[in-house]
Amino acid sequence: MNFKDIGLLFSACLLAASSPSAQSAPSEAVRFPQTAPASPASGFPSADFLFQAYPRTTQDDAFAAFMAGRRAGALAPEDKASYAAQLQNYPLSDYIVAWNFYDAVKADPADEITLEQALAFIQDHRGEYVTERLGTDLARIYAPKGRFEVFQKLYAPLQWNKEEPDLKAWSEVFRLEQGEGSAGEACELLAAAPSLRSDYSSALADAVLQRSPDQAWPVAFLLIQGRNLTKARQIASSYSQLSPGAVSSLFSNPSGFLEGTPAPDKDSFIAAVLLEGLKDPDAAAESLSAMPSGTSLSAQDLDLLWNFLGYRQALNGDFDSARLSFSKAASMKPNSALYQPDAVAEWRVRSSLALKDWGGVERAVSLMSSSRQRDEGWQYWLGRARWETGRKAEAANILTPLMKKHSYYGKLACDLLNQDYPGESLPKPGISEADVGQWMQNPSIIRAIMLRRLRLYSMASREWNWALRGANQRQLAAAAEYARRIGLADRMINTVGKLSDETFLSQLSFPTPSLAMVSRIASEAQVPAAWVYGVIRQESRFMPAVSSGAGARGLMQLLPATAKWTAKQYGVSSDPANLDDPATNITLGSYYLKFLNDKFSGQKVLATAGYNAGPGRSVTWRARLSAPMEGTVFAELIPFRETRDYVKKVLGNTAEYQRILEPSQSRGTLSGLLGTISPAGAEQP
Repeated sequence: MNFKDIGLLFSACLLAASSPSAQSAPSEAVRFPQTAPASPASGFPSADFLFQAYPRTTQDDAFAAFMAGRRAGALAPEDKASYAAQLQNYPLSDYIVAWNFYDAVKADPADEITLEQALAFIQDHRGEYVTERLGTDLARIYAPKGRFEVFQKLYAPLQWNKEEPDLKAWSEVFRLEQGEGSAGEACELLAAAPSLRSDYSSALADAVLQRSPDQAWPVAFLLIQGRNLTKARQIASSYSQLSPGAVSSLFSNPSGFLEGTPAPDKDSFIAAVLLEGLKDPDAAAESLSAMPSGTSLSAQDLDLLWNFLGYRQALNGDFDSARLSFSKAASMKPNSALYQPDAVAEWRVRSSLALKDWGGVERAVSLMSSSRQRDEGWQYWLGRARWETGRKAEAANILTPLMKKHSYYGKLACDLLNQDYPGESLPKPGISEADVGQWMQNPSIIRAIMLRRLRLYSMASREWNWALRGANQRQLAAAAEYARRIGLADRMINTVGKLSDETFLSQLSFPTPSLAMVSRIASEAQVPAAWVYGVIRQESRFMPAVSSGAGARGLMQLLPATAKWTAKQYGVSSDPANLDDPATNITLGSYYLKFLNDKFSGQKVLATAGYNAGPGRSVTWRARLSAPMEGTVFAELIPFRETRDYVKKVLGNTAEYQRILEPSQSRGTLSGLLGTISPAGAEQP
């Protein structure tokens, strides 16, 4: 019997042990917690339920050991047999079965017996998250191999992951190969894909061209904008009339190609401008303006190029040039060759914001897709544009609905109209102990709790969210209350966030555990406690032992090197190696906030951006300023999406915590935090 056979036998043993007919002793892990455990020996009062740590069972340890052995590729057959005996009736044992199937299929996708067993497992456990995960992972194995019939069996039952960009693209590839779908729909998928430098994007491009070879250049234009130059070059070589030397010149030196080609055909000219625009959009704009008389572009072609160049210039912070380029693009009408048109449309708005061109802001919002226009951020800026141009009644009509929202833009709308933040507007939804008790018995919730005590946070979150599918408002409130009782702060916050604004519960959405301690540390570090809480809520959702892929750890997600530097810089006695300890982490995180706050003269936008992206990035972005800029606008212009969203969320959190901690001083808090960003050397007093 080979290693794979023993692995599958182990899976069979676990399946049998977990069946209703199994007579084994009940698992020690199946305990339904009703309240948080006793406070650990870290000095926190028992009321600080969010900082609790659940003790692990021997089955938990066996499961963790299996995972570690699997990652290391060090599980001998006898080890698997031993784990099978230890994990009988363990509620997480199905994960091990699924992982064994995944490993076996990955090792030998042509093994039809293993595949059939995996499909049977998925069928028998339909409705459980573990099979959603297994089906997704196996689909990603079979799709690149062209196994359409297998892919469909795995893809069809998916509930959550059908819209994953890669799976959706592979589904479209197979539809095109079967004579279904259309090249136009496939190009729309390419245009909206989060990345074009992927196997699935290249496969979809090939499928489009097999169906419609005349789409070669539009597809190549998309790939160029998405920086998949290898595939774009291959298409140009295979489908265009250019010689191999011309293709080489076009992709290796697009400006030289334009200079050396007196009258390029329109497609190669467009490709050259796009390629040049990736590195130097200003030079590309000059090339487009000096288009040879023998080259003729349609209005749609010009819209593609000017929108792309405006987008690239705006990302570089050259908003004057961006506005000029965008003004030469007549519209943002659907253009199948423009990559990520929504992102381009957003930067069209931002370039006008940067120049205080409020009329341009309004025009740019009107050119967005209707779905994007409905986004509350762009609703705010549309209302703001009308406010700034003297149409305050029209602005109020747009902004008033936003004021009900407990969001960043909802608070900005309140600030503009000089209104208080909404706070709790209705009593807690009517939930009973029976409502809460239902979640205590939910298999996915039980698995989520077990995964959480194993510190498998992502898996725990997915199981919890899987349980919430289709839950109504009362059920969501009950689930959030249960999370509060058992100390799952992240699930409490995320679950209550699914409630409507009318049933906002700040004690669940914006908790303040260890308030006296946090307030003391913040005071010693000379930073606002609301800011500290705002960072913790965004960074870790109050999970003290969570760590990131980059190595950041604990409540405030500090890198060990940053913690060590901070401790030395400020003479803090806390041990920087003990970042899982809440007190240590909050102390060092608060002092690092102090460093950033001092470095940027109290300008919270720059300091908060520096906490996420590093202070050097904030220095670079600030260096673009030639005059003071409203912090609300500056935050909107941060070129990194992650950091831009981070700043909004942290400062929005901070304003909400300020409302909770000092309700008499909450009006206008967010706008005050955003403040005005001064150029370097012209710091605010």
